Amino acid sequence: MKSLKIRSLLLGSFIFAFGALKLVDPFGSWFHIQLINSGLGDFMFPFGVGTEITTGLILLGALIIKSKIFYRRFLAFIIAGSVLVVFTMITAIYVHLQPNVPANVLPLGIKPPVIPVTVLILAAVNILFTFKLYQTTPGPVGN
Repeated sequence: MKSLKIRSLLLGSFIFAFGALKLVDPFGSWFHIQLINSGLGDFMFPFGVGTEITTGLILLGALIIKSKIFYRRFLAFIIAGSVLVVFTMITAIYVHLQPNVPANVLPLGIKPPVIPVTVLILAAVNILFTFKLYQTTPGPVGN
């Protein structure tokens, strides 16, 4: 259980911070360049930022309200947030692999998608272990 909290806290903090950082320069400008040069389009900016911030809030919020909701519902929030992280990281990997996206507009200036792959693996592990907990945890009728 402690490892679930740690993984979820790391994922939630990481994804929320990256979303929030994109609201200020130079990170916002870099994200615009990533979107344009990857072929996704500049119009995706609010969707990318919104998804990252919302995902972070889902994960962090679940940890905050855990004691006030049914345990299985808490696990469902963690699974949902982790799935959103996976989709976000798949998109980040795609952007990293595009030849028109320069390294200097990527996190830490690293062209190989080391950070997105690492976060994707962490999210996948979180889904796997949380789903196992979800399956073995009895829930109230109707939950």
